[in-house]
Amino acid sequence: MPKPPPTLRVTVAGGGFAAAELLLALRALAEDRVELELIAPSTRFAFRPAATGVPFGAAEVDVYDLERLAGDVGAGLRRNSVEAVAPTARRLRLASGAHADYDVLVVAVGARARSAIPGATTFRDQRDQHHVARISDALRDGSARSAAFAAPAGVTWTLPLYELALLTSAAAGPSADLAIVTPERRPLEVFGAAVSRAVETLLDKRGIGVVANARAQAAIRGQLDLADGGSLPAEHVVAVPRLAGRRVGGIPCGWDGFVPVDARGRIEGLRDVFAAGDVTDFPVKQGGLAAQQADVIAAELALRAGAEVEPPPARYVLRSRLLGADGPLYLRTELDARGRPIAGAGTVSSEAPWWPAAKLFGRHLSPWMASERLERTVSR
Repeated sequence: MPKPPPTLRVTVAGGGFAAAELLLALRALAEDRVELELIAPSTRFAFRPAATGVPFGAAEVDVYDLERLAGDVGAGLRRNSVEAVAPTARRLRLASGAHADYDVLVVAVGARARSAIPGATTFRDQRDQHHVARISDALRDGSARSAAFAAPAGVTWTLPLYELALLTSAAAGPSADLAIVTPERRPLEVFGAAVSRAVETLLDKRGIGVVANARAQAAIRGQLDLADGGSLPAEHVVAVPRLAGRRVGGIPCGWDGFVPVDARGRIEGLRDVFAAGDVTDFPVKQGGLAAQQADVIAAELALRAGAEVEPPPARYVLRSRLLGADGPLYLRTELDARGRPIAGAGTVSSEAPWWPAAKLFGRHLSPWMASERLERTVSR
């Protein structure tokens, strides 16, 4: 007998972790019950969590082909961007001027990185590696003595800042005066008390100071000024960016561009429109969390299409590897619905508690990327 036609057309807008995970998860769960289309501005998908290691030769940024991923799951791929949504008509306006229809839309367009500390060098990803390498070289050759690594107020995902400080410390040597300035009460507060203690011990061993509960204002004349009127010496200041959601016309969002969603990823006030990843108002912006949001939506849509699946719990498990430590250091915790660590859930391990042991984890995306890397290695 011929297969019945798909019962649901799902359009995914975006080209990052959430979009890629959603395509893989939905095809695995719903099989042929759904028709998939990806609308992405580029066919290149860069694995950026390891970008902090690039200036020091400690990591590479792997680039994957979204066209290949779309082909693997039988999804259509349109190289474009969604500019506006007409939810009542279930119609999209694209950047090219074209239009597209959908049954269900998943908005996974990510966020924009904005400089937030005047005078500081903002590290977004591998595109800024030369700035960090220049600062590291100056500290190593003695032409500079001090540097601060600062997070703007409102940033909850600060792990890249700690990696940059640790890697710079290893490259520059003990004579460099390094400090981390953070609005957190303790280092890597998002992972909970156990991880904070381990990171504090590591920073102390490296001689890296920590100024916590601090709001960096501006880097000027060899110092970093703080909101409380204080300052600290810093010939160079490296900052992580503040994020703002990518706005799509017709999609409700807050003043910062982030889209409010419920526990199952539905956008409040819209029918059959979901959002996942950095564009949502979940406060912790990390690729593994974006993939988990996508898994929840995929299960919801697979059920609607008639598949028998068990919906995953709407909870978040935060996983990452900390670059720059003395050896492999894997961090894990669980977060509540507001992005706060659940007491007692944080762990630190020298062995990865997840597999594949990548810097972050997506239930369907991580195995797919591991397979792609293996195929590249074999074909060389």
